[in-house]
Amino acid sequence: MAGLKRVLAVILGFCAAAVAVQYVLSPLYADGGNAALGVWYYLDFLMAVSLVIALVWQWQDKGAADAAGGGGDDGVLSRERLAANALFYATLLVALWFFRNWLDFLTSNPLGSQSVATMMVWDLVDGLLPIVLGITAGRVWRAAKAAGGGE
Repeated sequence: MAGLKRVLAVILGFCAAAVAVQYVLSPLYADGGNAALGVWYYLDFLMAVSLVIALVWQWQDKGAADAAGGGGDDGVLSRERLAANALFYATLLVALWFFRNWLDFLTSNPLGSQSVATMMVWDLVDGLLPIVLGITAGRVWRAAKAAGGGE
């Protein structure tokens, strides 16, 4: 199980790094948008898979933190519970923006012709996704170390 967690952590970390690099460097080589658009087209598939993995992991992490922090009526709000809930809901928001924009991107004619408002949401997604996936990758990696005896 620790090996699977490490693989998931690497996938999430790779996606976070790839999106961050592409987001920062794409204006440098964009030839009217075609080169950058091609990279984003393929990177979006990795982003979709990574967001699903992150949400499943965070849902389980949130449930464990909520159970450890009390049933809700006790007023207990631990640091771990707050962190797990904030990360889950931040990732959920990024996922909602991503999947809405991605479906719009895939159904636009010609491919990639989106409104200015939609492009602004892409900037939010591309800026926040590396943060939430990077944090999640770190949490999964630490869980793998704990499960594997700190190997």
